[in-house]
Amino acid sequence: MESANRRFFWPLASSLVLVFIAAAIIRAQSPKSREFDLLTARVADIQAAVGAGALTYEHLVQLYLNRIEAYDKKGPRLNAVIEINSHALEIARALDAERKARGLRSPLHGIPVAVKDNIDVSDIPSAGGNLALAGTYPAHDAMVIRRLREAGAIILLKANMDELALGSQGLSSLGGQTLNPYDLKRNPGGSSGGTGVAVNVGFATVGLGTETGVSIRSPASNNAVIGIAPTRGLVSRAGVIPISFTQDRVGVHAKSVADAALVLESIRGFDPEDLLTRDSLGKIEQPSYRDSIKEGLASARVGVLRDLFRKGEEFAAGNKLIEQQIAFLREQRAVVVDGLSTGVDLIGLMPSLRLNSYELRFAFDAYLRHRGPASPVKSLAELAATGKYLKSLERQFQQAVKRDPLDFDVEYQSRLENQKMVRHLLIDLMNRYRVDALVYPFKALGAPLLGTSDGGVRDNPISSTTGLPAIVIPAGLNEEGLPIAIEFLGLPFSEPKLIQLAHAYEQASHRRVAPKSTPHLQDEVFSY
Repeated sequence: MESANRRFFWPLASSLVLVFIAAAIIRAQSPKSREFDLLTARVADIQAAVGAGALTYEHLVQLYLNRIEAYDKKGPRLNAVIEINSHALEIARALDAERKARGLRSPLHGIPVAVKDNIDVSDIPSAGGNLALAGTYPAHDAMVIRRLREAGAIILLKANMDELALGSQGLSSLGGQTLNPYDLKRNPGGSSGGTGVAVNVGFATVGLGTETGVSIRSPASNNAVIGIAPTRGLVSRAGVIPISFTQDRVGVHAKSVADAALVLESIRGFDPEDLLTRDSLGKIEQPSYRDSIKEGLASARVGVLRDLFRKGEEFAAGNKLIEQQIAFLREQRAVVVDGLSTGVDLIGLMPSLRLNSYELRFAFDAYLRHRGPASPVKSLAELAATGKYLKSLERQFQQAVKRDPLDFDVEYQSRLENQKMVRHLLIDLMNRYRVDALVYPFKALGAPLLGTSDGGVRDNPISSTTGLPAIVIPAGLNEEGLPIAIEFLGLPFSEPKLIQLAHAYEQASHRRVAPKSTPHLQDEVFSY
């Protein structure tokens, strides 16, 4: 009997072994299951899911709309969105059909974008957060919007902001107060606060912001997202409600350096409507910034700019966090050249560098002349006369309206010279020590409480006042659970090198922490 059982058992065991082996071979030959997570998905992840038939652009837009519905005016009431594109689903549907018929226009095909409300979008009301301009449409798209549309991107929403970009609290008469998703009692950063929050919490994949001082980088820091403020002259400002024809820049918010680089690549380049972009001619050496993200940190030379480490007990914890990241760069085999200084008190000099209030009226009036006949006001003086704006702006308006022509303004010309001096000092420092970038804390403090400015001791306009490119990257959370960022500052038109450094640091460090106030909704995570 025992012999019979053994004769029965061994063929059965052998068959089971063969079944397991066959199953293992099938698993090995089958493609591995992939997971899609809306809140961490990069542009490449979205395109892969769409390419595999697991996602459509129409469904992607709907997922973002679901999050806006759940968290912007409900739940934590972040108040980051002023206007939603009513045709977004229809546009996404058409882009799905186009991809099936003809393939991708670009890597941004079908990708939803959040756009700061001071950037002209011809088919969405564009008001700069201002009640006097509410519900009005510019005659044309801003050049950056035109280029995004040509790339196949979807302009999904207009984001709240500091009114006319004249603040750093995320507050406007049209959109109200935007909240910080890490602490609803705190400032989101300004003036591109709505864009930073929208990208952070998953209302869109990427976003466009603007800055005259720190308005791209401050919201990026407060929201633990990537912020790229490009070289002055790399990206057109045509069709952007201005403050300063010298300092204004358009830049990018994204959750990854790779995504930010894709957007910057799409919007850069010469524009005859903004002659400052002539400076970019012959300076854009790489056809694609994607080529910049293949190398690591081992070949990098990074200088530590000690001039921008603020001194005092209140800055100690934030500075320590950045020191840890500088040590991490060394661990990643970057050459870190420490102790660099311009020999000038840069922090003390900052107030004498800005040109905002000097150029505001002249820049704003010139913009309104091009906005078209539908504009309800034709000058800053007319807007001021309406009374339809935050009362806290009244003094700025009065000063700007009374400003004499700049031709003989000695103080204005002195500030221009100061900007040139600091720019020369920083460029000379980088060249002398042969460093690819300078690093320092963007700001050593987390976001302030609502009702208070994100400027003052949190101010760092060195990049904007010199026109040098900078990338802000999450460096972790402070003891209050608020994001702190490290900044990489580069030479003019050195975006490829900055992107390489920032991407390598980001991939090695993984310092971004998502907020807990806006968790996943249904269907945002799936396998395919």
